[in-house]
Amino acid sequence: MPRPAGSDELARLDAVASAALVRSGAVSATELAEAAIERIEAVDGALNAVIFRRYEAARAEAAKVAADAPLAGVPTLIKDVDLAGDPFFNGARAYAALDWRLKETDRFAQRMQAAGLIILGRTNIPEFTSAPVTESELHGPCRNPWDPARSPGGSSGGAGAAVASLMVPVAQSSDGGGSSRIPASAVGAFTIKPSRGGMPLAGSGSAWLDITSSKSFITRSVRDTALLYDLISGPDPLETVTAPAPERPFALEVGAPPGALRIGVARRGPEGLGPLDPAALEAVDAAAALLGELGHHVEETAPETFLSGESREIIRGYWPMKVAMRAVAAERALGRPLAEGDLEPLTLAMLRYARKRSMADVGAMLMQIRTFTTRSLAWWDAGHDLLLTPATGSAAPLLGALAGRDEASQAASYRWGGLAPYANITGQPAASVPLHWTVEGLPVGVQLIAHIWREDLLLRVSAQLEEARPWRQRVPPIRGGAGPRAIF
Repeated sequence: MPRPAGSDELARLDAVASAALVRSGAVSATELAEAAIERIEAVDGALNAVIFRRYEAARAEAAKVAADAPLAGVPTLIKDVDLAGDPFFNGARAYAALDWRLKETDRFAQRMQAAGLIILGRTNIPEFTSAPVTESELHGPCRNPWDPARSPGGSSGGAGAAVASLMVPVAQSSDGGGSSRIPASAVGAFTIKPSRGGMPLAGSGSAWLDITSSKSFITRSVRDTALLYDLISGPDPLETVTAPAPERPFALEVGAPPGALRIGVARRGPEGLGPLDPAALEAVDAAAALLGELGHHVEETAPETFLSGESREIIRGYWPMKVAMRAVAAERALGRPLAEGDLEPLTLAMLRYARKRSMADVGAMLMQIRTFTTRSLAWWDAGHDLLLTPATGSAAPLLGALAGRDEASQAASYRWGGLAPYANITGQPAASVPLHWTVEGLPVGVQLIAHIWREDLLLRVSAQLEEARPWRQRVPPIRGGAGPRAIF
């Protein structure tokens, strides 16, 4: 295999191609890591995507990685998985003030390292991962490489910005209410939120404790996501909620014919979301037309639950409990409840709301999640294969536009991110696919939701769309690597 001519060629490679270079001997794992470090240092000053660097540890790991590991030497970044000895900020001043150090490496990170991935650092998130943009008071705003005046979304905003700007080919993300799909839409990248129990969450979380959340990756290719699923997913002895093993490796789904599918289209969001931006409608309409050209039956239909306002009601009631769970560890370390000055106003308001809830309230919310899921899945049981929606209600918002506590800011925040949470409630797998760019050059993703445990189908259709409308050649003006900007 010929050696790449320069850093731009390495920057543009996906994880599968990067690992192939290491296996062939064309480059070493150390060279891949050093090239990625160089890109991060060249670009991150403009984006603020990486808030903790572990370069020396990464260099030592790259020097020892097995060249035949599936993703040997592939540089990456993490968001909210545990690495023993590393600091964990949770986007919060309270954690930073405690100089919080992780005691163990969790299952997800162990599997990442066993696969050969080299973890270079940790990415920017909003406080307690509780916002659809990444603008914490602790670390400052993360910026979108397509337009630094705009947000890369949240809560995996740092991961999305890092992948889109070619710092690294893949970055770990998580998704409790759209936190992986929203950034993927904002930056023109790909992701799949897995089914409930599909990826290990312990010890930074657990599927039985936080039933709307999952961990995943933001990538630039479908095949990277498929291979990462093969390497990282699977049973975790610490979990009690576990998805069944796939019938065959996910990597084999890339390029496999999906058949002629029955696909519903939702051109509006849940009740109360308000009108979608024309860019979001253009994105979903173009995707629907393309799916029709590829032989699928596409019709405007969706589960009634997804068009009601119930998903917003559930998330607004359930998310404060997640905030409370994140607060517990810091409160125990401090020996007192978190209060003003410890947390940002929106986070503190959710924590105070959670403290007013009773055990009966929690039980009622869990029952509502169960019934919402049962009623929603009936649409797929009736013979539909996929649901197509916009991934976000618009192109990326301007920095600060969604940060206020006033009613207008909160309504704008819901219009931006409110199309994602229903798949978190039901535990279904959902992809954000980068098929559309506005006339201003901003990406707007589309969302595909499959039946529970049908990641295989999402991968087949996403790969089919990637082949029909390739997106990896689209790169933002702020990026690592040399070479002129591609014009499209």
